[in-house]
Amino acid sequence: MYDLFIQTTLIVSLGVMVYLVAAAAPRIQDSDEALTETKFKARFGEIIPLDRLDTWLNAAKDKGFRRLKVIVMKVDNFISKRLNNNGDKI
Repeated sequence: MYDLFIQTTLIVSLGVMVYLVAAAAPRIQDSDEALTETKFKARFGEIIPLDRLDTWLNAAKDKGFRRLKVIVMKVDNFISKRLNNNGDKI
């Protein structure tokens, strides 16, 4: 039991450290790299409308999750009905 608590604490603390590093990583850049990257993003943003693409991807993700939720609910109902019907026959 103690092993589970220690392992859970270790994994959670490792996850917090990774999150903090990932949150701080975008702020750490060289000035030359930041300038070049900004120019590239500006030119790339003119070619591809990233804001519209982001909006479309978010909508598609939400729609996909809603459909997946409905499918999971249907499978759950099917399994529950099958279990209840088989229990009556015994």
